[in-house]
Amino acid sequence: MMTRISGLLVLTVVALAGCATPVLDESAAGYRLPVGTTLVLRQDLAVPAGQARVFLQHGRVVAKHRLDVYRPHCNYEQRTVSDGTAVIAADRFTVMAVSEGEDFVVQRRFFVYAALTLAGDDTSPSQINRYFHYTLASSQQPGVMRLTCHGGFDLPGAAQLPTLADMRAALGQVVSIERP
Repeated sequence: MMTRISGLLVLTVVALAGCATPVLDESAAGYRLPVGTTLVLRQDLAVPAGQARVFLQHGRVVAKHRLDVYRPHCNYEQRTVSDGTAVIAADRFTVMAVSEGEDFVVQRRFFVYAALTLAGDDTSPSQINRYFHYTLASSQQPGVMRLTCHGGFDLPGAAQLPTLADMRAALGQVVSIERP
């Protein structure tokens, strides 16, 4: 009996997920750039030594240690870690696939008051960052893997995916978006 209920539950979830419609309102947080979109990188991006990503925020390149993770930002990512000489060259990249995800930061609370929390509730997510992964393709630079745009860390109930306006603000004049 329990197996039958579990099976029905799984089928229901899969069916509902298949019915999910894409967000078409460009101002909404769930709007994704469609597959086939072209991202035009207008300047070369130097990839710092020991990293595989270059971060953009407020329309300019930002060092990882200077990034405001609580505000929208994007990053280009290549397949290999840089030795300090890697450059993602100005180019046209096509969006081949889109996915969304979440990063959780769990903080252990050292002082927990029993009256304010359930026993053992000391590892709940303190912050969540929601993002879109845009898998990229370029015949000139097959090592460039993706562009990820983050909404910024926030409390679990408040974290948002980035809007198209957030992505444009993060990328500024460095990257232009040409939708199909």
